[in-house]
Amino acid sequence: MRKTRIIALVVASLVSAASFAGAQAPVTKGAGVARGERGGMRREMEGRPGRALLRGIKLSDAEKASIKQVHEKYKAENKALRESMRPSLQTVRAARQKGDTAAAKGAWAAGAANRDKAMALREREQGDIRAALTPENQKLFDANLQQMKQRGAEWAKGGRKGKGHDRDDR
Repeated sequence: MRKTRIIALVVASLVSAASFAGAQAPVTKGAGVARGERGGMRREMEGRPGRALLRGIKLSDAEKASIKQVHEKYKAENKALRESMRPSLQTVRAARQKGDTAAAKGAWAAGAANRDKAMALREREQGDIRAALTPENQKLFDANLQQMKQRGAEWAKGGRKGKGHDRDDR
């Protein structure tokens, strides 16, 4: 009986030590989306703005080249705008982490001008991309744009698990 208890204790110790060691191991790429990997996914998408707008569109080589030129044209301006928005967003994040919703809302409101600039820049870039497409592809582009706007409106109303920024019932 005593031998069985000792063996059980040793097995339990080994299992718990293995679980702690597994928790300390770095997450591999194939292990799913861990909290630290989300930023990596975001960085992967940075080089391809407006990709959803081109869903289902078969681009010719000339259209691909034109769209690439449009992206290059706006690249520096987009980067500068992102950099100018970073301190404001970090302030919002820090306030939320502290649980200070009033400060977070104030910091979010203070960044409204930069968000408006980003939206205007995005619309100009989308207009240039649309102009680079053939009339048939422009129809698909417009449909994709309309669908994106609908999703954005639903999200703002709280359709994404209540996480919309424009909600008044918080």
